[in-house]
Formats: sequence, C-alpha cells, structure tokens
Amino acid sequence: MTASQPFSFIHCADLHLDSPFEGLHALEPQIAATLRDATFKAFDQVIDLAIDTQVDFVIIAGDVYDGADRSLRAQLRFREALRRAVAAGIECFVAHGNHDPLSGWEASLKMPEGVHRFGGQQVEHLIVKRGSEPLAEIYGISYPVREVRYNLASQFQRQPGQSFHIGVLHCNVGGDPTHDNYAPCTLTDLIDSGMDYWALGHIHNPKVIRDREPCVIYPGNTQGRNVREAGPRGCYLVRVDENRRLQTKFVATDVVRWSTQEVNIADLRDIDELLEVLAEIVEETRKTADGRAAILRLALIGRGELHRQLRHLDPDRDLALPLREGELNRDDFVWVESVQNRTRPPVDIARKRQVQDFIGDFLRAAEALRQDQQPTARLHKLFAARSEHTLIARHLKQLAQNDWSVLLDDAETLGLDLLLGDQE
Repeated sequence: MTASQPFSFIHCADLHLDSPFEGLHALEPQIAATLRDATFKAFDQVIDLAIDTQVDFVIIAGDVYDGADRSLRAQLRFREALRRAVAAGIECFVAHGNHDPLSGWEASLKMPEGVHRFGGQQVEHLIVKRGSEPLAEIYGISYPVREVRYNLASQFQRQPGQSFHIGVLHCNVGGDPTHDNYAPCTLTDLIDSGMDYWALGHIHNPKVIRDREPCVIYPGNTQGRNVREAGPRGCYLVRVDENRRLQTKFVATDVVRWSTQEVNIADLRDIDELLEVLAEIVEETRKTADGRAAILRLALIGRGELHRQLRHLDPDRDLALPLREGELNRDDFVWVESVQNRTRPPVDIARKRQVQDFIGDFLRAAEALRQDQQPTARLHKLFAARSEHTLIARHLKQLAQNDWSVLLDDAETLGLDLLLGDQE
C-alpha cells in the first residue's frame, strides 16, 4: 500500500434545517424561539468544528432541508454556513435525500465555489486534492425525487487509484424498521463497492455499522427534533493517517437535548418524596446536557400506594409546573415538557383477571386486545358503526405499536381505577 498524506473530514447528515418542532405552539415563547433556531445553530456548530479542527472537507449525506420545498430562510442560512467553511479552505460535498430531493423547489441562489452538490442521475466521482496530490476520492448521488425505492448502493464502484475512497449515500441499510425504506441496500452491497468509508445518512440515531474495511457510519441528525430523538446528536470527525488507518470520533452539536426518564413509584411514600426525586432528575439532566438546554419528558411507572394520590392530580399543573419554575432565567434550562402518569393500582391484576366477576371480565377483555396482532383494525371495526367515533378511529390508525401498548395500559388502569374506587 502506497503511503499518502494524512487528512481529516467531517461527516454529518440529516440537518433538517428549519424543521417544525412538535408541540412548539404549546411551549413558552422563549423555549419555542430556542427550538426554532436549534437546527440552524447545530449546523453552525458543525462548521465551527470543521474550522477549529482544520479539516480538509465536510460531507453532508442528505436531508439538508426538512421539506422538498425548502424555506428561503433555510437556504440562506445553509449558504452562509458553507461560505464560512469555504472561506477557511474547506470544501463541502452535499447529497440530497428523501426530505429534500432535487425535484423540490429552491431559490436560484448561487452556492460558493468549493461546494459540490451531487446530481441524481448517476453516481458522481470527485477528487479532493491538496496541492496537486489526491487526498480522497468521493462518490455520491442525490435523490432525484422523494421516494427512491431502488438500490442506489449497487451503482457505486471504486475506480482505480491508491487514494482513500468515500461513498456518500442517503439510504436504509438492512431495512431499519424505524425509518422509511428508501434506497434499500445491504451491508454486503456497501462492502462490494470497494469503498474505504461510507458516509451515510437517513437513520437519525448515531450508529457505527462497521468500523473498518470499509468503515460504515450513520452520524445521526445534528439536532434532535422531538422526544423520540433523545440523547446526544451530532456528527463524526474522521482522521485518516498516511497508511489509511481511521480514527473516528462522535462530536455532539445539538443545541437543545431531548431526554426521557422513567420514575418507579413502588418505593415512594408520598408526593413530597416524588417531587424530590423529580427535582434530582432535572439537575442530573442539566449536568449530562453539558451546558446546553434540555427538554425533559418524565414518565411515572410502577405499582404502589402513591398511585391513589396521583390519580387525583393534574400531572402538568401539580408536578411539571413546579419543576419549571426559574428555568426561563437560565441558558442551560431543563424544561419539563410533560409528566406522564403510567402508574398502576397496587393490586394483583393477574389474580383479579381470573375472578369470574365484572372486573375480571374487563381485565380479560383488555388482555385479549393486548394479544391481538392487529388491535387498531379490530377497534376501527367497532368504532365504524358509531359516527361520533370516526375521529377516534382515524387517530387509532396512526398509532405505532409502542404507542398502542401505552394507550391500552392507560385505558386498563383508568377502567380499573373507576371499577375499584377506593377499595383495596
């Protein structure tokens, strides 16, 4: 293997610039304003990292924008960030994905020299040089339209050359069920291409699929946009030495970090003790957020005597509101988005399910739904006969399996509370 010059680059994806955050209208104006700017500031931090570490180039592997018809604000902010990179001598390579295909609308803005956008007809092959010597060869393709259901990875093939070869693709490797199956491919497809590194996009959780020969990485999105995208979000800083050995490092760029925590009430004696535990979680969340703001969702779980007190409270007014006090005065605020009560009464449900009475009938019916492979279809059929239930049926169709499970547990608990009253 011929020795070559060492170099470094940033690999990011899924910027989703100007993405609308869920439930933004329900938040305090200051919190909402912070979130509206979060995707832009996160990408600014990617470029800051590129400049501070003096990388040679930046790769953006799809979904720069959140929608095909990208806002002018997003386009201008994106161009300004790229201008800063190019002014620092850093080339930028951009692919478009399912959220921002080439078929979408965009203003006729001229991008800076040094920004390369991959077309959508065929894989393009570009060479990055330092002086006259090649550093890396980059292959990439953009989505021509939103729904690309065919394998794009099979179109990548390494060209002759001793430099480092990088593939850039927005795709779903191995059919990840948490994301739409656009540009589906297998790990074998990526390996067979002959690339040294695959700069992927589309999956929002950071993930190293393979750490060498080739290295295959999803960097995740640069900024979480809802509670389902909890935890650190950022990009990868990749260093390649003269022998083409890689050193990869995940670097967080999120401005606001989403977090979820469950609190088991089984051993808690009263509301005061619960509030103390929740306050401790808020401070621990602040600490782990490392100076950035955070949005926290709390879920109360478990069985215990405290359940009887909790069912008489409004979780937002009585639990979340006290935890929010003073947070608006801090840059590192931890905003409790909600406190969800999923606790259960301190009864042996399995035993009561066996009893031949009305409560037993109710619990057996709930369990039958829980075991149903298509619960929403069954309920939709039940609701179809009642015109006043049409809206409910429509919402049930949109539930994911985990959402359905939570909804059923909540319904069973509510029914049991009403049937039991204050007994047991």
